[in-house]
Amino acid sequence: MQTRIFIGILIAFVGCPVNGKKAQIPAGSRIIGGAPADISDYPYQILLLIDGEGVCGGSIISTNFVLTAAHCIYGQTENQLQVRAGSTYRSTGGQVVGVKKINYLQDSFNIDTYDYDIAVLELSKALVFGNGVSAVSLPAATDEVSNGETSIVTGWGQTDPDDDTSLSDQLQVVILPTISTSTCGNYYGSYVTQRMFCAGYQQGGKDACQGDSGGPLVINGVQYGITSWGDICAQASSPGVFTKLSAFRSYIDGIIS
Repeated sequence: MQTRIFIGILIAFVGCPVNGKKAQIPAGSRIIGGAPADISDYPYQILLLIDGEGVCGGSIISTNFVLTAAHCIYGQTENQLQVRAGSTYRSTGGQVVGVKKINYLQDSFNIDTYDYDIAVLELSKALVFGNGVSAVSLPAATDEVSNGETSIVTGWGQTDPDDDTSLSDQLQVVILPTISTSTCGNYYGSYVTQRMFCAGYQQGGKDACQGDSGGPLVINGVQYGITSWGDICAQASSPGVFTKLSAFRSYIDGIIS
């Protein structure tokens, strides 16, 4: 079984194991089974740049802070990172700002299992909120994700699971039903921890994929998840796995306050 990791081509490390196997990281491109989107409809979405190249997604939680996945920034330094906010397109437009400080749970994040896959980035200057740039709401610490909720996942990731070279310059969106933490364990066993949940269709066909890592999963205007890992993109019985933000609400608040 091949394992997918939602990260771009520039970061080279071993992927998350599923059923005891590991796989190489393929190149990033765009969401599978979704549709083109405009940033004005998802103004919290950002593109994470590493050495000037867009490799992951992220979300705005205040004028000075964004969320992304820990595996997106693992091994990187602040001066390598920037975020592009307020643009529908990967390669142009919007506001591009640097990163002042990387925050992630260094003693807890596991690069082999992707547990604690969350990073909070403090920006070098404040974003200017307006058309296409605003913060997303976060869940309460007690909130849980149940089965069958309608979620929105956005990013510049892969649209064809068999083609890891065609990159979309336009933001994509896909609607996915959520899968609770306990039910998600039926797919991936003990690799699913209490800090994760899933989203996707039993029959496959729609999914996040390589290049979507770090991006938001939103339910009714609230970001409940961060795109993290999974098995082969859009395959039947292989939903995507997301970091559960309610498990980290106190951690996030402690940083941005």
